[in-house]
Amino acid sequence: MKSRILTGIVGAALVFVVLLFLPPIVLNFAMAVICALAMYELLVTTHHVTHRGVLAASILFSACTPFFMLGESRMPAFMLLLGYVTVLVLFQIICHQSLKVEHTAFAFCMSLIFPVAFSCLAYLRGASERDGIFYVFLGLIMPWMCDMGAYFVGTFFGRTKLCPGISPKKTVEGLVGGVVVSVGSSVLAAWLYQILWLNSHGGTVSLWQVALLSLLCAPLSVMGDLFASIIKRQCQVKDFGHIMPGHGGIMDRFDSLLLAVPLLYIVVQYFPLVY
Repeated sequence: MKSRILTGIVGAALVFVVLLFLPPIVLNFAMAVICALAMYELLVTTHHVTHRGVLAASILFSACTPFFMLGESRMPAFMLLLGYVTVLVLFQIICHQSLKVEHTAFAFCMSLIFPVAFSCLAYLRGASERDGIFYVFLGLIMPWMCDMGAYFVGTFFGRTKLCPGISPKKTVEGLVGGVVVSVGSSVLAAWLYQILWLNSHGGTVSLWQVALLSLLCAPLSVMGDLFASIIKRQCQVKDFGHIMPGHGGIMDRFDSLLLAVPLLYIVVQYFPLVY
């Protein structure tokens, strides 16, 4: 537990430095590294993809996803996607005797699902020139605090198994505790943003909207975690990696963002949380 807490503190410090003291584009590059590492873990640790060409193309494409929303046109992103598909199809044709279609499909599917979801953090940063940082913090607080709350509440009070066939340690009590901690932490973060920044710069955070959105995102973060657990269980691996002591790999730490952060990104496009 000590290594888990220490890694969390170091990670939080890095997040604060990247968001508060460095240019916005640094977040895109940071997410590019995270997406590339996550794809490497997904394809190599699961042993689903051994073809070096498919592996390299998938990692490269994943590293490009945080930059999809830069600029006014989405054509570069579409062209990159077309190029990626073309490369996969080419490899499949050339190596059809040794490269299974399901392995190529797995690489393509994972390259779209997880990197694009993680990249929504970078998209949130550009969603609002003034409030983008606040949205990014919410995107991390909602799933991660749910995970933390579920871990500690489940450890001390967990009795009823949530999905024993997928993740034996998850409990219903932990889920409830995680949702409560996530909602409370999100509202607290929004309130602090209000008094520390908006009161002197103009604007108001809708606390009830933050609470409602967190109430939706917290269970979605658990679903993302369970989906990643299914992948690990079916591939018979315990963790995706060991780059983060106490947590595992990049995927083990970021899997809860899979559904929660994209939903947050979509919502703020139509219903800004700050007025």
